[in-house]
Amino acid sequence: MSVEMLRVSLPVRKDAQSIVGVEAREVLFLCARNESRSGYGECAPLAGLHIETLDECMLALEDWSDGLIEIDALAPSAACAASMALETLDGFGARAVQPVRVAQLFAGALVQCTDAALHELRDARVVKLKFGRASEADERELLTRFMHALPAAHFRIDANQRLTLDECVARLRGIDAHRIEYLEDPLRDASHLAALSSATGIKIALDETALDQSTHAHTLRAQLARSGCVAAWILRMSTIGSLDAIRARAAEAAHFGADVVLSTAFESSYALRVAAHLAASIPNATRAHGIGTASLLAEDSCEPAVIRGGMLDGSPLPIPFAEAWS
Repeated sequence: MSVEMLRVSLPVRKDAQSIVGVEAREVLFLCARNESRSGYGECAPLAGLHIETLDECMLALEDWSDGLIEIDALAPSAACAASMALETLDGFGARAVQPVRVAQLFAGALVQCTDAALHELRDARVVKLKFGRASEADERELLTRFMHALPAAHFRIDANQRLTLDECVARLRGIDAHRIEYLEDPLRDASHLAALSSATGIKIALDETALDQSTHAHTLRAQLARSGCVAAWILRMSTIGSLDAIRARAAEAAHFGADVVLSTAFESSYALRVAAHLAASIPNATRAHGIGTASLLAEDSCEPAVIRGGMLDGSPLPIPFAEAWS
């Protein structure tokens, strides 16, 4: 097997740069070749989310391609890319799968919640909103506007562990709990998550708490499972590692009675489409996934993974930058 690499810069739309955190996504694509077949992977660590840099990943992937290290020794985003290349080389993604449900992201604050923004999400079935960055009044108003404008939609509230129990309860007081699919790891102290679910009548999704491999986090996940308050684990693929490592984490979630929601890190549409195929192969991955970010990029690696009617098609995987590989 031989491995080729292609490093590219994908500009982020100007109006999305504050969401993504960079002006362009620096991405490394891999092409693994074996006789007449090829497989492709995407490596795109993001500062603030990944510890590893793209330069570090590139050097490590060169060592991996030379047989000097194993996939398990790579940083998570590099391991994810290498396993994509190997699995697609062996046929993963070659056949169409059923379309997968996708949650659409609104990462703005109340001031960005314009009629135009709401119209853009008019067909969304599940919308993810960010909390914990503005006042209680503003965030309650933001949620209320969305609920009124999108009467058929359900919502996910993600506060990235920024709120206290009391702050989160206050933001949700009087809100129709049936319209909220779950609260995504909103508390600074995750040991209060069961109390939050009890106080609000809303299920919890584990994000940061699902990734934490400490003994304390393992114990907490088991306790939360026994309380019955956890609906899902959020698995951000490139922070976990290989596709097999992601499958193993999904099986762990199933053991605790939780669904999984696959999530990406503003990668190109190739990685989003890989996620759709992976979701189709995981029994407890039937919820809407966090892979609806293709529109944030001004340029893409392949046919954009456009969401239609809350769904992403499961067409066979394309070749990223097909014209670049000889």
